[in-house]
Parts: sequence; C-alpha cells; structure tokens
Amino acid sequence: MDNTERKITKIAREANRFTVQTMKEDGIGTAEMDVIHFVRHNPGTTQKEMWEALKIDKGATARRVARLEEKGYLTREPNPLDGRSQLLYPTEKAEALRNSQGGN
Repeated sequence: MDNTERKITKIAREANRFTVQTMKEDGIGTAEMDVIHFVRHNPGTTQKEMWEALKIDKGATARRVARLEEKGYLTREPNPLDGRSQLLYPTEKAEALRNSQGGN
C-alpha cells in the first residue's frame, strides 16, 4: 500500500468514527440510520416498500420506524390511495442529522 492509499484509508477511518460518534450522540444506531436514509431518499414510502428494498424483516422495520417516530426523525401520514397503509416522511430533525454528518 503506497502512502496515498494509507492517507485515504486513515481519512475514511476517521470519518467513519466521527459518523458513529455523532449517531451515538443523537441516540440512533446504524440500522436506524439506514431507515432514515431510505425515507429521506424516498419520501412518502411505505413500510412494505422499505422492507422489500432493504431486505429486512417486517417486524424489524415496524420497530425501527416506531422508534424513529418516537425520537422525532419520521412522521406517518395516511395513504390516500390505501386506507390500510401509511406513508413515511423524514422530519426536519432527520434532515438536520444528515446535514450535521455531511451525508447526502
């Protein structure tokens, strides 16, 4: 590994450590961050669309969404096309988290 690759690896490691620390301070884990990220990029998604895309268990998806709603990162709104489902949207808090971490 040449010197440039070592520096890039060190920068990536430090960026990852910073991100994990910021998430810990905000009280969210990596699995919850995946959900926030998905909803930010797919506002108005349903839980079903999310678990199918992320390949996670239905129950785990429901628990993560409920926790993130309690923490103020997501909101649910009735789906006007299907009275049985709800649409998920990121809150300003979720957007602020993204901005504080330099994410996209």
